[in-house]
Amino acid sequence: MIRDDLENKNCADCNQIITFKDFCRSNPSFSLERAEEFWDDSMFLVYCPECYFNRPERPFKAKRGYLNYYRTYRK
Repeated sequence: MIRDDLENKNCADCNQIITFKDFCRSNPSFSLERAEEFWDDSMFLVYCPECYFNRPERPFKAKRGYLNYYRTYRK
């Protein structure tokens, strides 16, 4: 069960308020215990989904496939 007593956080880029419930909804691969560990740790920055996917350093891997190969090696 998701705890309601956890403090809300702000997105590190746009300062949008993010609740723990929203954080769990956008990270379904985390167990509740693991999500609480991330939420309580001050070393991790929390981003809203819009800011996370528009980060300049791309913290996620690009999908690999024929089109990415074609764009990369066939210039």
